[in-house]
Amino acid sequence: MKRLVIIGEGHGEVSALPLLAKKILLEKKVERRLWVDEEIVRAHNPSGLVKWDREKKEPECGEWLKRIRFAANRSNLGGILAIFDGDAERFPAGAQSAFCAKTAAKLMAKEAAKEGAGTRYSLAIVFACVEYESWLIAGAESLAGKTFKDGRPILPKDSNFPDGPSESHGKRWLEKHCLSGYRSRRDQGPLTELVDLAVVRSKGLRSFFRLDHAIEQILDAVDNNVCIVTP
Repeated sequence: MKRLVIIGEGHGEVSALPLLAKKILLEKKVERRLWVDEEIVRAHNPSGLVKWDREKKEPECGEWLKRIRFAANRSNLGGILAIFDGDAERFPAGAQSAFCAKTAAKLMAKEAAKEGAGTRYSLAIVFACVEYESWLIAGAESLAGKTFKDGRPILPKDSNFPDGPSESHGKRWLEKHCLSGYRSRRDQGPLTELVDLAVVRSKGLRSFFRLDHAIEQILDAVDNNVCIVTP
């Protein structure tokens, strides 16, 4: 049984990301092959991990590689899953180029390969677009009318997925519509426990499909005793 180590940002994700990964693994009925390490490796957002070196005119990835090395030192490693919000304006930080989740993930994967990703251990990088909360909002109907364990109401009974581009809604929507308010550190984990992933998938969010696929790729690597780095 191999360990899945998660790298993530934000206080709320400390509890939410392991819960989400566990739910997906339970769906796949493979929890005996890969278990989720609940102690995630905390990181900055991508803009704090990868910066533009103006003198060398190239990305500087020292902070990102520090997290990779730390995660890779965990015992019985099956793979590393790095999940970040996709709401940066520029990437790398200090560059003129606009953020693109696909481009950022490829750059970070390429740099991580220099530290053994794909040869000594597996790594998959995922960006939640636009934020982690976007995945929760995609499951709004499954949260409507429900309450937290402490009795606080979550969303009105008639709540539906909001209009507009499917990956354009973030935490501000939850702050506005949650009946008892929304605080990421307090509420991300409990909402992750309650949300129905089938409802989330029904909205067709590309970033959530990417998460599903990333976990499947790590599982395949464990089954075949190989190492991958993706994308």
